[in-house]
Amino acid sequence: MPAQTLTPAMLETRARRLDDRIRTRNLWEFVAGGLVVAASIAIAALTLLSSPWNAPALTIAGGFILLGLGALVAMWQLRRRTSPPRIDGAAPTLGHYRAELVRQRDALRSVFRWYIAPFLPGFILIYGATLFDAGALWSVLLPALATLIFLSWVVYANHRAAACIDTEIADLDRTAQET
Repeated sequence: MPAQTLTPAMLETRARRLDDRIRTRNLWEFVAGGLVVAASIAIAALTLLSSPWNAPALTIAGGFILLGLGALVAMWQLRRRTSPPRIDGAAPTLGHYRAELVRQRDALRSVFRWYIAPFLPGFILIYGATLFDAGALWSVLLPALATLIFLSWVVYANHRAAACIDTEIADLDRTAQET
C-alpha cells in the first residue's frame, strides 16, 4: 500500500488536533488533581478533628497530606512535561509535529516516575497505618489491592498509548523519507 503524502495543511491539522487533545486531557487532569488535593486536605482535617491524636490517626492524616502534595507534584510535572509548547511560525510543521509526538511518547513512557511515584508515600502511610492495629489489616487489604491494580492499569494504559505514538512517529518518518 503506498504511503499517504502529507501536505503542509494536513500536518498543520494533525498538529493542531494533537495540541487540542493534549490541552483537553491536561485540563481534565488538573481538575481531577485539584479535587484530589481538596479531598485529601479535607480527609486529613476530618481525621485529625474526629479522632484521638494517636499513631494510626496521625499516620493516616499524614498520608492524606502527602497524597495531596503528590497530586500537586504530578500536576506540576504534567504541565512541565506535556503542555503543548508555543508554536514557532518559522519552524517546519513536520519537525514541530514529530518533536511533539516524541515529547508526548516520552512522557507516557515515564508516567510511573513523574505521575504515579509522587502519590506512593501517601498511599504507603494511609495503608501502613493498619500496622498499628492488626485487626484492621484485612479490612484495608482489598482497598490497597484495588489501588495497586488501578495504578498498574494507569501505567499499562500509558505505555500502550506510547506504543501507538511510536507507530505514528514511524509512519511519519517513513513518509518523510519517501518524499
